[in-house]
Amino acid sequence: MTFGAPYQWINLLALVISTGVAAWRGRWPERAAAAAMALAWLATTVLHDATQLYGPQVLIMAIDVALLAVLLSIALTSDRWWPMWAAAFHGLSVVLALAMMADPKVWARAGFIAASVFGYLTMLALFVGAVGRKPSSPDAASRLTEP
Repeated sequence: MTFGAPYQWINLLALVISTGVAAWRGRWPERAAAAAMALAWLATTVLHDATQLYGPQVLIMAIDVALLAVLLSIALTSDRWWPMWAAAFHGLSVVLALAMMADPKVWARAGFIAASVFGYLTMLALFVGAVGRKPSSPDAASRLTEP
């Protein structure tokens, strides 16, 4: 991927902001998700095949499924609500890629735009989760699980 289009720079900026805030203010769920999202973005950038114009790419799909597994595991093991939103948004982009694979009539531009929106919503969930947490106090769910 060569950063020739503005949307690539905007996506990178959104990723740097959301993962940076998560690494700075977050605890293990935010930091783990930030690391997984940054690694997935980097792997997608390196493994993207610019010559394939139609249909989802198998390696990119595998990266997306792996990121979905990480987000789901964080959602199931943490005491926060934002990982559920992030996993749901990213799950929608995986389902969209499967729909494009199953039915070639799904318009590629619409799929690209929808996948971009779901990607930004996933990063927004991480950002809100990191910013919305008060660093010195436990969150509301931890009071319910304490003995």
